[in-house]
Amino acid sequence: MDNLLCTVQKPGRYLGNEVNLPQKDWPHCSLRVVLAFPDVYEIGMSHLGLLLLYQILNQQDWIGAERVFAPWPDMEAGLRSKGRPLVSLESRTPLAAFDIVGFSLQYELGYTNVLTMLELGGIPTRTAARQSGLPLVIGGGPCAFNPEPVAPFFDAFALGDAEELILEMAETVDEWKKQGGKRLELLKALAALEGVYVPEFFKLTYGRKGRIAEITPRFPEKPRVSKRILSNLDLSQPSESPLVPCARVIHDRLSLELARGCTRGCRFCQAGIIYRPIRERSPQEVLRLVDQGLSNSGYDELSLLALSIGDYTGIEELLQRLVQQHADGRVAISLPSLRVGTLNERMIEAVKRVRKTGFTLAPEAGSERLRRVINKRVNEIALLDAVRSVYSAGWRLVKLYFMMGLPTERDEDRDELVELALKVWREAKHNGAGLHVSVSTFVPKPHTPFQWEKQLPLEEVDQHLTFFKKHLRRKGLQFKWHLPWQSRLEGVFARGDRRLAEVLLLAQRLGCRFDGWSDQLRPDLWGQAFAGAGVDPFFYGQRARDFQETLPWAHLDCGVSEDYLWEEYQKALAEVVTADCRIEGCTNCGVCDHTRIKLQLHQGTDTDSMATEQGRREADGSYRYWLVYTKTDSARFLGHLDMVTVFQRAMRRARLPLAYSQGYNPSPRISLGDALPVGIESLAEEMEVTLNQPVTGSEICRRINAELPPGLETRKAEERHHKVPKEGLRVVTYEAALAGETWPPEGIHRFLNQSLQPLRQRSKRGETLIQLESRLLEVESLNPETIRIRLTEGEHGNIRVRDLLMHLFGLPEEQILDARIVKTSSEPREG
Repeated sequence: MDNLLCTVQKPGRYLGNEVNLPQKDWPHCSLRVVLAFPDVYEIGMSHLGLLLLYQILNQQDWIGAERVFAPWPDMEAGLRSKGRPLVSLESRTPLAAFDIVGFSLQYELGYTNVLTMLELGGIPTRTAARQSGLPLVIGGGPCAFNPEPVAPFFDAFALGDAEELILEMAETVDEWKKQGGKRLELLKALAALEGVYVPEFFKLTYGRKGRIAEITPRFPEKPRVSKRILSNLDLSQPSESPLVPCARVIHDRLSLELARGCTRGCRFCQAGIIYRPIRERSPQEVLRLVDQGLSNSGYDELSLLALSIGDYTGIEELLQRLVQQHADGRVAISLPSLRVGTLNERMIEAVKRVRKTGFTLAPEAGSERLRRVINKRVNEIALLDAVRSVYSAGWRLVKLYFMMGLPTERDEDRDELVELALKVWREAKHNGAGLHVSVSTFVPKPHTPFQWEKQLPLEEVDQHLTFFKKHLRRKGLQFKWHLPWQSRLEGVFARGDRRLAEVLLLAQRLGCRFDGWSDQLRPDLWGQAFAGAGVDPFFYGQRARDFQETLPWAHLDCGVSEDYLWEEYQKALAEVVTADCRIEGCTNCGVCDHTRIKLQLHQGTDTDSMATEQGRREADGSYRYWLVYTKTDSARFLGHLDMVTVFQRAMRRARLPLAYSQGYNPSPRISLGDALPVGIESLAEEMEVTLNQPVTGSEICRRINAELPPGLETRKAEERHHKVPKEGLRVVTYEAALAGETWPPEGIHRFLNQSLQPLRQRSKRGETLIQLESRLLEVESLNPETIRIRLTEGEHGNIRVRDLLMHLFGLPEEQILDARIVKTSSEPREG
């Protein structure tokens, strides 16, 4: 049986069915880094920043950067029960064995997962308990602009753009390792780098009312830490061969950052402040990176990222060029951050040409008055015009995002939100389309004009939600909301200080995990944690601050001055709008020095200079091919839908001339056979693919196999001049081997003696009684551990082979799940 399962071993570009993995001798790299994302793989692998840092570090021969993600609670329980540590994805190394453990801190509700990952990785949670210098625990991301609630757990934080800073930090640690200095010397060397904050070097003292009295630097020559700014976005180079998961992730597409920063000045938006100034990637670089990324990944969807994608200079010309270049590959383009004022007919027309990927619009507030308060320059007429254009262009769903609890919000503002949503709903109804309306609770964030504001109490949040649920109940309108307790926790930790570390420790010990997941949040346990630590959440969330109060992040400089933020806050209360600095000139926020650090805008898109050799080609016929492939080893854990995605992307990377379906969402004409149960291997899987040019069968196999992950291999490709019918009886053969045990002989005796009881097989449609006498053709022992069975499938449904083995041999499900089952052949039944 072992020689039946031998497959072609792929080079090191694959791991766990990922494509384009860096080839490294991980354990022997001079500096070992693990990038830790405090959420599940499907979330973390959708995050552009993680993938960018992974690529930057692994471009250096001497650095081995690996990944680790938060284990789901059942996996955590399994690790703890077996006494196993949390290990990296690439080399399965425990976290404690790395030189640097770098956490991406995107969201305050991931903090308990950070503690769990440190604990499972064998690293003391508090820095004070770590005896040796390594591993260093470093944090980065938007939460690093006020990391005080988790400061006792981190050695250092990276503030701002990390493309250059991450390598400087790595070089500093590597040099310290070679010289063998003290831990304090390493921390001082890191703190000397622009953008690095070492919490140990700042002491917070508190006054009688619990407010911060003073933040004292240990080294007076550096009283504040300034963020790092990448002056030119073209210097940020994502990989031309992106890492592609074979399992589905949340954002399963090629993503490219078109611009960083924003000039709109929405007063609630932290990202719009901390990522200033605006820097646009050059259109020529965009086209090059998109072309390489799509070719080397096999993705059929492109997402262009920016805080306000419609503000990108020359966005219409760029979209048209991208659509023209990649229309033959039916590449869909999504724009996830469109502002109403930037949306026009030409943009809609360009995006809809291939596939309608959905439209999301964010008015944020329901009334014109409240939009002036938050500096959201969107009027109702423009919004409704945009909605009409989107629906008339063929989109079947629009999503609207609002906030409640914004500063100065009144009852009439909520009334107007409902009225605006219903006006959009009427447009949806007129076009036979749908509408999703989402309302989240406003959370005041550090480094924004609203950082001094109070947050809405839970009781009022519940009252407002009841109001919205009552008035937004319409057919075709789906109302969604953010859980009030999640917003409360986010607000507490967003503006918290180091005293909250004890709350986090208690919450994690009580069992709080994945607090950003609504089905995992435990408000009862959080209540116990606050009470146990003697901390009142009201102090951090629902209390307004004044300008004289020392805020926990006062020593961390995002580039925008506090005076400017306070001035913006006062203008908000007066309902005065601030102009966009890219249009009406500098507003003196303080981030630009107007020499190295300044707005980086391009002078439109020169479409002539971006012309490529790609031209549009009409299909010259249809050629249908029947393929046989194997699915073994780790590939057996890929589900049926994942398999479809894997083959689609492999064929795109292989440059096969795929034919596409017509209609609303064109897709490659690829049809896989019946779904194989997850965990079962096969040497005889079938699929059908249609090409618009003839290719020899051997060439199809060669090109696809070069792009498939380990465990998948095409063995045969033949042209068929007619569609292969799926109907009809087939004879399928399986071989099954128990793990170190023998099959009970009674099962074979029952088959030979024709004493088989009917098999009861349950499904979502109910229970089916299968008479095995006509379906089970052979049960044969190949050796004490391995049997072969032959059965018919097709006309009356398929027999689940695991159910059959349990039924025939009387073995428990756990034992059958551990068995190695291989489908060795599948042939039409004659006669």
